[in-house]
Amino acid sequence: MSSASAMGSAGRGVQVVTLGSGSERYQVDVEALRDILLRDDVRDRSVVVVSVAGAYRGGKSFILDFFLRYLNAPRSSQLAGDWLGKEDQPLEGFHWRGGCERDTTGIHLWSEPILATLERTGEKVAVLLMDTQGTFDTETTIAENSTIFALSTLISSVQIYNLSGNIKEDDLQHLQLFTEYGRLACDGDGKAFQTLMFLVRDWMSDYEHAHGFAGGKELLDRRLESRSNQKPQLREVREHIRSCFDEVKCFLMPHPGLDVGRKTFNGCVRDVTEKFRLALLELVPSLFDPSKLSPKLINGGRVRAKDLLDYFQRYVDIFNSDGMPEAVTIFKATADACLNAAVREARELYESRMEERCVRADVSVTRRALHDCHQQARAAALDLYSGKKKLGAPEDIDEHLNKLIKELEACLPLYTWTNDAKVRDTLANAKKAYEDTIGGVCEVQAFLCLHPLDLKSLNDEAVGVALTQFDSARDVAEVEEDDERTGLLLTLESLYEHLCNINAQNNRSAVMEAREQYVTSMKLRVDVAGTSSDRLAANHKRSQDAAAEHFLNKRNRPSNYGEDEYLESLTEEIECCFLDFEKQNMNSNRMAMQVAEYKYDNYISTAWGPQACCFHPRALKNLHAEAKQAAIRQFLASRTECENDDFGKKLEGILDDRYTELVRVNEFNNNQALEQAFNVYTTKMDKHSQPSLVSIFIAPFIVKLLAGLPLFHTKSRRAAISEFMSKRRGDDFGDDEYYDRLLSKIDAAYQNYRSPLLAIMRELGLPVEN
Repeated sequence: MSSASAMGSAGRGVQVVTLGSGSERYQVDVEALRDILLRDDVRDRSVVVVSVAGAYRGGKSFILDFFLRYLNAPRSSQLAGDWLGKEDQPLEGFHWRGGCERDTTGIHLWSEPILATLERTGEKVAVLLMDTQGTFDTETTIAENSTIFALSTLISSVQIYNLSGNIKEDDLQHLQLFTEYGRLACDGDGKAFQTLMFLVRDWMSDYEHAHGFAGGKELLDRRLESRSNQKPQLREVREHIRSCFDEVKCFLMPHPGLDVGRKTFNGCVRDVTEKFRLALLELVPSLFDPSKLSPKLINGGRVRAKDLLDYFQRYVDIFNSDGMPEAVTIFKATADACLNAAVREARELYESRMEERCVRADVSVTRRALHDCHQQARAAALDLYSGKKKLGAPEDIDEHLNKLIKELEACLPLYTWTNDAKVRDTLANAKKAYEDTIGGVCEVQAFLCLHPLDLKSLNDEAVGVALTQFDSARDVAEVEEDDERTGLLLTLESLYEHLCNINAQNNRSAVMEAREQYVTSMKLRVDVAGTSSDRLAANHKRSQDAAAEHFLNKRNRPSNYGEDEYLESLTEEIECCFLDFEKQNMNSNRMAMQVAEYKYDNYISTAWGPQACCFHPRALKNLHAEAKQAAIRQFLASRTECENDDFGKKLEGILDDRYTELVRVNEFNNNQALEQAFNVYTTKMDKHSQPSLVSIFIAPFIVKLLAGLPLFHTKSRRAAISEFMSKRRGDDFGDDEYYDRLLSKIDAAYQNYRSPLLAIMRELGLPVEN
């Protein structure tokens, strides 16, 4: 990034999402977004969207303006660390002010995207800065706060959660509420968001955790740690946050100093503490240095600026829809704690019984064994619940009992799914063991190529390894039938059939490759112009032996079996190819002559150009001599014997005949060029010199026309000569009959134009100069 790519003081924060009413609870300013995202230099670029969100009056706009100052600075200043600017330079950008009342509503974007270049790929991207309405003010509902936070998080590639003083438990719960609202809008499919950064402002406990990312990581690890003795609700909050974002990090920011509370504070660097400056020098480049930029991704693909407009509208439509669930308050207490505890204890007993029998790592059971274990664990859990002392009305006790029964029944599919997953893993591992055994012969060759009987022996070995692997991961009584094992055998049998097809294909490919090597070797050994039968037969024998060796080297291991259908097939195909080489040897002389003829034609065509072009006769003769010499050189270059033979003489005769044809064509084209050039002359002279019927009897006009005729003649003559020479190719010679004829025709025509005018002047009694 450089100052040339930034927007300077012309930019401003533009509100692109506002709070509405009725069915349009949230409104997008489409025109404002178009102005920002559809600029010619931005619309097709990937975007990096950095958003700051958090409680109102937390200094979000203030920190965004330091982001702008970094982005506006020259690259040299960014690298040198002096991008903070002059000590007395006021902070400009997003609107901010001190005090206790909210300043930003809805969502704002900086109006001028900043162009930057990714260090890893060299791709240019557009950096967008987003400012959001502060949460939990006195004028908006929890649902509106949640929507604004969720929408900005969905749009951004980096969401900065701006907090004051510390990461408190209610901050995490607020975050869970906000992100859950956004994840609902994404249908809960995978991680909804990219990067979350906790920016803890005014951190005072630097003796415990140092300012910056290092201390932030320590604090974040403590706050998001999930412990076994932790309440489920607290664990759930932490797991939820981790599950929502690809990356979660934290930065501890020192207090900027007491001067920022003054009414006259305008953001000058001189009024903030040295610690705050150092923190800015660490924080801001970590977000915006070319090596740190994080492009916005949706479904794994880069989002372009023009696409972001559609995503804004789509997300707001989702939040405006009637089907969007209402977000719940985080302060809602858990009801019926006593009965829930009993249900939970009973469920835990059920789970411990099920896990003892069915959830041992890497060992699976049959579905029948799993069902029997479920029935026994269910009965024990219900007995435990019934034996507990419980508070509440009988109908509440029965209600929770029914709830417990439903939960236990719902657990069976989950355990079944877990067991089935382990069965799938076991089957996959067994299949992999089979494939690894097969693949062990492919260490040198990357493909399977064996004698069919060698493949059969290898398959028997691999099946044994796979069954051993499978049986070690199963807990099945001897009396039980294991349908999964039977299915595995069927799968391996199917795999073997597939391998047989692959092996046959690879053997055929090896035959084709060896045959092509034979053909290539023969082409290199056989002269283009032909060779003797004995020499051809010797080359055939050497090439055939090399091809057979090449085929056998394609095999994963040598075979001891005498009969080999593929090797026999290779021999047959090579014999067929040899017959073709014999025919080719007989036709090589004619082919060499045809190549030489093509060389001549190509030489002439290249020099001639368009068909209407022409040459001076001597230039054409010289071109023919050069082309003929090149063609004969081409012919002799492909031959090693009998350089002077009938084919050479025949070639010379053909080329001389071609020259005779070219002379006729050249003569015609010269005449055509002459006529076209003469037409240019007469057209121009007609336009400029022929008197009209109206003016023919006006003496002054005739005098003026006659006086200007030589100039018209000179210009038209020059245009005609230019037209003629544009058709010419090759060298010019002094004795040019066509050129001379053109000039003669032009001079004669000039007299034809001049004579009528002279006659008119004599008739009018006007003086005439000779």
